[in-house]
Amino acid sequence: MAGAGDDGSGSDGVLDSLVIVGQEIRRSSANAVAVDVLYVFTTAFFTTLAVRGFWPALVAALPLAVLLSFAWMSSRLFLLTNLVVVVLTVGATRAGYVPL
Repeated sequence: MAGAGDDGSGSDGVLDSLVIVGQEIRRSSANAVAVDVLYVFTTAFFTTLAVRGFWPALVAALPLAVLLSFAWMSSRLFLLTNLVVVVLTVGATRAGYVPL
């Protein structure tokens, strides 16, 4: 049931989620955050490779599948982050902003 202060907009749920993510990042060590950043960078690199043509896409397919499956096993938020990076990287590469 909805609480007395719930207007049904769902903004409290999003805000609570962002607060939880911020707390998790703050609790993480600097090394863990650095590894996550490198992981996302590697996903972006293979994505730029995948949009360059058939043979580069063939080379990048297995590493991308493995990276995304590890992200799936890690957490849904990390998978979502990687998928957002893939979409942004494809857009930036197609627009010519990301040279290889």
